[in-house]
Amino acid sequence: MSNSESAMSARQVSRRGLFRGLLASAKQTKEQTAAPAESLPQRLLPRPPQAVAESLFLQRCSGCGNCTQACPVGMLHLQEGKPALSIEYADCDFCGACTQACETGALDASIRADTGLRPVHLPQCLGRMDDMCRMCEIACPRTAIFFNQQNQPSVDDEKCDGCGKCKLVCYHGDIRLSLNHHEA
Repeated sequence: MSNSESAMSARQVSRRGLFRGLLASAKQTKEQTAAPAESLPQRLLPRPPQAVAESLFLQRCSGCGNCTQACPVGMLHLQEGKPALSIEYADCDFCGACTQACETGALDASIRADTGLRPVHLPQCLGRMDDMCRMCEIACPRTAIFFNQQNQPSVDDEKCDGCGKCKLVCYHGDIRLSLNHHEA
């Protein structure tokens, strides 16, 4: 092998080594950042109203389906083996049937009822354009929705319990419910 071939070979090896090192450190970083997420699992699904903190909920809930069967309006269904809430045709009136049916402690009556959902007003909301429509504000049992002087809707997260009445009363469908990322 000549000197130029030797230098070329060494350069290729060092590049290869460089990439191998970069990829190895990236893989190690990915594994390190993935580890905490695995130890504290999170779902991006609405949960029953009196669910304990998500990581504890996932540990305690057996997926038995007692809460889904107890819901008088069928808002709960099993998804990923755990109950998830779907507010499409009825609002959650926090009757407590799901909590009473839970035998594992994943739902706790001492926790303030909150679905974790919050209303998001879409840009085409009629209330934004003028003050003629305030159906969501009127229907909110906790007065969590209000419109400011510029006709922009606001939601008080502390008052809102995610019942879904605002979504269901909006006859134009300009409200969607989004998962609030606060942990109770």
